Amino acid sequence: MTKNTFKIAFTGILIAVFTTASMAQANLSLDFDQKKKKKKKDDSFKERLWYGAGLGLGFSAFNGQSSFGIGISPMVGYKIIPRISVGPRVSFFYTSQKVQGLKAFNLVDTEIGAFLRIHAFRGFFLQGEIGQGWDQELYIDNTGDIVKDTEVALNPYFGLGYNFSRGQGGPGQEIALMYNFRIANDVFTSQQPIQYRLAFTLGF
Repeated sequence: MTKNTFKIAFTGILIAVFTTASMAQANLSLDFDQKKKKKKKDDSFKERLWYGAGLGLGFSAFNGQSSFGIGISPMVGYKIIPRISVGPRVSFFYTSQKVQGLKAFNLVDTEIGAFLRIHAFRGFFLQGEIGQGWDQELYIDNTGDIVKDTEVALNPYFGLGYNFSRGQGGPGQEIALMYNFRIANDVFTSQQPIQYRLAFTLGF
């Protein structure tokens, strides 16, 4: 091998080594930037989330009948923009009833839905919601026996509320009045279409 050939070969090896090193460094930088952007995106998504959990508790007694109920309704909101949130809401409500002359019976009402909330002014908000409900109820059949049945219904709601937050991103409480249009338009039910809600929130 002549000196010129050796120099050319050596120079080619150096160029290949430096090119490979530069490409590896560029790939590492690109991977790091992509991971950094992905992390920022994930952080941004988490920062837009807020959480809530509604609680329900009730007791009544009248004319030989008594009932006790307890329920929970978790929800998660995503802030599309700071004042508009969307998300899912699920509710479970358990009721134990006793009627004089009959054994005690238990009912479970379940609902799965989605909501759109507009943060109107300070703590005030407007909320529209659509939910699929499964409500258990009792009725007397042709033989006189009491039968438990499940009514499936689509419930559209609209209402307003107020959130008592203790600071941006901190814990808070809220109250809301929601109007159920299905119940309001049902001439065969004696249920009240106005629903009162109490909930605890985080990050709203």
